[in-house]
Amino acid sequence: MSQKLHRIVIVGGGAGGLELATKLGRELGCKKHAHIILVDGSPTHIWKPLLHEVATGALNTGEDEVNYFGHAYRNGYQFEFGWMKGLDRERKTIQLASVCDANGDILTGERDIAYDTLVLALGAIANDFGTPGAQKHCMFLNTPNDAEKLRRRILDLSFAVGTSGHGASKLTIGIVGGGATGVELAAEIDHTIREMHNYGANLNPAQLEITIIEGAPRILSGAPESLSHYATEELVQRGIMVACNARVAAVSETGFQLADGQQINAAIRVWAAGVKAPDWLANLGLSTNRNNQIEVTTCLQTQTDPNIFAIGDCAAAPDGEGRPQLSATAQVAHQQASWLAEALIKRLNGKAITPFVFKPQGMMVSLGKHTAVGSLAAVVGPKRNYYVEGRGAKLIYASLYRLHQAAVHGWVLAVLLWIGDKLRRVGRPTLKLH
Repeated sequence: MSQKLHRIVIVGGGAGGLELATKLGRELGCKKHAHIILVDGSPTHIWKPLLHEVATGALNTGEDEVNYFGHAYRNGYQFEFGWMKGLDRERKTIQLASVCDANGDILTGERDIAYDTLVLALGAIANDFGTPGAQKHCMFLNTPNDAEKLRRRILDLSFAVGTSGHGASKLTIGIVGGGATGVELAAEIDHTIREMHNYGANLNPAQLEITIIEGAPRILSGAPESLSHYATEELVQRGIMVACNARVAAVSETGFQLADGQQINAAIRVWAAGVKAPDWLANLGLSTNRNNQIEVTTCLQTQTDPNIFAIGDCAAAPDGEGRPQLSATAQVAHQQASWLAEALIKRLNGKAITPFVFKPQGMMVSLGKHTAVGSLAAVVGPKRNYYVEGRGAKLIYASLYRLHQAAVHGWVLAVLLWIGDKLRRVGRPTLKLH
């Protein structure tokens, strides 16, 4: 009977894809009204806005990640493990690449998955804009594996500098990109080094040098100027250097060469500037922009095929109010997933759907363990220039993750997970130090 049901295939288990699969699974899958399939090449999900905490050990992925197989069983959808590599629109199938084990042995070969409706929610990766040396000499923060590699690198060099016996030795870190990711990562690394020192690490916080390199006149350029100013002051007070109007011309194993000839030395080099969709998306036969993002209509349908939708960071979506494209943020993906779930249910029932309209909720940026800064467009309206700061803002920032957990698990389990987090912190270090 399930083969006769309408098949909705969602590719990508990030914030938008997982929330969409969860809602459709509960509304359609559990009731046998449609067959919902989620496809991802990783067996687990972690909320991408928290990768900077994974990279510093503040978040333990083993405790906070969601297993797709178990989650699918509880929420009425099917999980298919594998990376998408091709699309056949005539046959209405997607092709998955072979799945290999850690030794490179093939566990299962290439396989096809049929769909009636396809949703691409593949996220995005950092855009190095072809900067010479960036791919070879920089670390990125695209996946949990990237975050774990960065965490290990920070721990290793912290140990090396702290035990060198030279108080003048420095742990130098350069972060390209003064957006939310770069700012949050810089603040979190600074907090981590201070916490490690409290735990007895030899590295003194004074030996840490972090530089944020931003090409725009100010960091958080998409935020109100007052918010950007507050964040800059907070970072500078902690000894974090902020270099604005600085364009990276090349990257080497010792640091960054700027367009004006200046050299910024950095033992750890992180690229967190700009986003683009994976390159292979441009080869699927769908209309894409220069950043490989799939161009969609106001109903989130691809401009090439009305049976294929795209949401989140991989989609170049108009906002419904005249502006050409929405930014790649978690709140955009969340709103698109919620709207598309309702739209696909209406579409399945033969009802008309109205265009998606994004409702700005402001922005929140974490500045470490106890403080954050952000605008409150959801409360005071998108036309107002109002922001919050400090512990109150950090509480609001933390609640965003809890809202994501509620969308994925339901409120009862989300509350239980919150209580579990509080209890675990009583008996363990605040950082993952191994």
